[in-house]
Amino acid sequence: MKRKAIQAELRKESKTFNGWLKYEVTIQNEDGSVEKVPAYGKDLQDALSRVVHDEKVVKLEKKTKRIPDLVWVVLWFGYILGLANFAMSMWASNTIKSVVFISGLTFVTGLVLLAKNWFRQRNIEK
Repeated sequence: MKRKAIQAELRKESKTFNGWLKYEVTIQNEDGSVEKVPAYGKDLQDALSRVVHDEKVVKLEKKTKRIPDLVWVVLWFGYILGLANFAMSMWASNTIKSVVFISGLTFVTGLVLLAKNWFRQRNIEK
């Protein structure tokens, strides 16, 4: 059996953020125990999706914290070295080589920023 929401109650409307609501969700765990979790969102579906998102973030965060920082640094510089090697091995002018290199850096930077945004916890009080 998976975790499931068995009850949700509207607690209050936000005074600082118009349209946001605070719910109290009762969740039944896999072992049968019950816990109450605050959930914030524009509606109940949004609030529940934020709770699920935060659980996924915590689960993934535990796995990524086990990877040493040195591995991330080696991966980053390995990517830069591979991209530079690819750009320099092209049979093209220096302008095209630099465009390939800069676009590769931009792409990876965008991926890192997207991942950082996804890892932000969403179920915070509004």
